[in-house]
Amino acid sequence: MTFFNPKEEVLDIQLTQYGRHLLSKGKMKPVYYAFFDEGVIYDSTHGGFEESKNDAEARIQEETPSLKPRHCFTGRDEFLFDGVGDTEDREELGIYEKLHILTEPLGTSDLNSTKSPYFSMNFLKGELASSKEYQTGSTRTEKTGSQAETYTSYSQQVLKIPQLEVDIEYKIAVSDPLDRGVRFEVDETLSPGRIYANDMAVYVGSDEVLILAEEGNTTCDRENFDIEVFEMTGLTGSLGEEILNPLSFIKPIKMVENNILLDPMEARKIAGQAYGDIVLDDSYVEYYINIDTDKEIDRNIICDSLGKIKRQGRTIYSPCGIDLDCPDLEDVIATDIYDSDSDPDKC
Repeated sequence: MTFFNPKEEVLDIQLTQYGRHLLSKGKMKPVYYAFFDEGVIYDSTHGGFEESKNDAEARIQEETPSLKPRHCFTGRDEFLFDGVGDTEDREELGIYEKLHILTEPLGTSDLNSTKSPYFSMNFLKGELASSKEYQTGSTRTEKTGSQAETYTSYSQQVLKIPQLEVDIEYKIAVSDPLDRGVRFEVDETLSPGRIYANDMAVYVGSDEVLILAEEGNTTCDRENFDIEVFEMTGLTGSLGEEILNPLSFIKPIKMVENNILLDPMEARKIAGQAYGDIVLDDSYVEYYINIDTDKEIDRNIICDSLGKIKRQGRTIYSPCGIDLDCPDLEDVIATDIYDSDSDPDKC
């Protein structure tokens, strides 16, 4: 562990172990970057000392040393690439580094607000089964020496992750194929599509969950959320942490990129479908559920959900407001009347 020399050094870049592996395979293609400040204590009460607000600025900007980046976060005994299962070991190492290392990048706050950003979630369709103020993420724990069984040492930071739980109920009905008469929307992909000996068929449908998720006290960008889906394997790693298996989304074929019309073959190549359609297996999210966002959601579904909220005499608060033309629903969405509606790029 070394420190920056502020008089001579400004920037230092290091690749993680998994990043070096990707670079050796020619698959290292960095796209995004983020900034972190995990070595800075902003509130002196968390550091066990007292100081005035005027002293905090000088301490943070001038007196706090900056650590050079670490690039190795596991011991050699944990991931020993000995030619047996090296591909799986490197993938597990990459997942571990992504989930547990540098997990809290700096965000973007609204320059007109003196408050911290926050998340706002409204269930427009479906119900919240339960919630927890936070649940700590999976951590590596270890016991060494003659320590008691109740003693636990953590090898990484413990994250406070808010938890919202929703139960999806599947509906099943037996009906005449010529006159279904079912009272729910049938999911054709889940229904067997088979007519049995009694000339009846089985139909399956599921309740949809429609969530309005926004971030307040920040810039209201329309695509400022990243969705990741993990499978809980029930397995544990070498030091007791739960192993999560990341699932992939099928990349859609887009014929226009950067306002340029693409050749059909080139568009399929970008989407990873140059050699035919993707075979849907349990490594993809769509194998289990369908997740639609923003403009992918049918406008009528959103308007019907807002109409039900209005008939119940309720309103919902939206930090950014919904840009949706639904008739007779002007009083359902409540926004901050003192917030600016100007384009921040033009200010």
